[in-house]
Amino acid sequence: MAFFIIGIILGVIGILAIIGAVASSDSGTKRTSALVGVILILLAIAGIFISSFYRVSQGEAKVVVNYDGTVASQISTPGAGFKAPWQKFVDFDTFSQTATYAGGGDGAPDYTGGKVQGAEVTASVAGGAQANVDLSVTYSLDPSKVTDIYKQFRSQENFTSQIINNQILSTFRDVPSAYSPVEFRGEKRGEATEKATQDLQKKLDKYGVTVQQVAIQDIRYTDTVEESIKNVEVAQQKEEQAQAELRATEVSAQAQVVEAQAQADANGILNSNPLSDTSIQQKYVEALREAGKNGGLIVVPEGSTPILNTGK
Repeated sequence: MAFFIIGIILGVIGILAIIGAVASSDSGTKRTSALVGVILILLAIAGIFISSFYRVSQGEAKVVVNYDGTVASQISTPGAGFKAPWQKFVDFDTFSQTATYAGGGDGAPDYTGGKVQGAEVTASVAGGAQANVDLSVTYSLDPSKVTDIYKQFRSQENFTSQIINNQILSTFRDVPSAYSPVEFRGEKRGEATEKATQDLQKKLDKYGVTVQQVAIQDIRYTDTVEESIKNVEVAQQKEEQAQAELRATEVSAQAQVVEAQAQADANGILNSNPLSDTSIQQKYVEALREAGKNGGLIVVPEGSTPILNTGK
């Protein structure tokens, strides 16, 4: 639009210069005025050409807007072409955009296109403790929705600040309340991330926004809460150790029961069949053991000839 206005001005001046050259009686002035007029007209044509030509890159969409602010068309296909010189473009980046919230930050968040750079998000977990969360959200726009977004918000920056930013903050100030401080930073961190992703996607669906990834990067609590978490973790470790020792004791007891049962089964076999070879052998060994306690026991191997010294 600016080049078009400049071109019109230069063109008018150029035409007036040529008219002056025609009307002038001085040949030198005539030539100079005519030359200036031609140059200005050429510059005017160049300005109009520049204001009419456009190029659309991959991952970019343009809304074509008339001089009165009404939408003329939308261009989301990569390529080049021409538009009316009095129309302007409103650009939208449809590639993946990242909203990042980390650290204390100074002042208001920074919005550049669809990107956000803001401070950490402060949220309440179960029990009322405050958590400071560093996180990032990656999302993209549906190119077919940029005209609707323009009609409501007039630019991608306005859409990012009023919708993307506010919905992210709203979601992450609500989701942590379902988890204790230990759960939110520990075993249920993944569950909380998934819940935040689903809730955020539901809120942004109608705007043609796809939430590609949500990442909770760091969670910090006050010193008091951190000390309480440490105490809980120590207690959990002691409980796990006690459970491990109990399981070891149970295994040992079960082994002793099995051993006792095996011995009882063996005794039962002997008692139920007293004349079996096993039973006779067992009683023979027991008789030898009992006789040996009193001394004077002589065992003669089978098939040998004993010689006894009587001392006479």
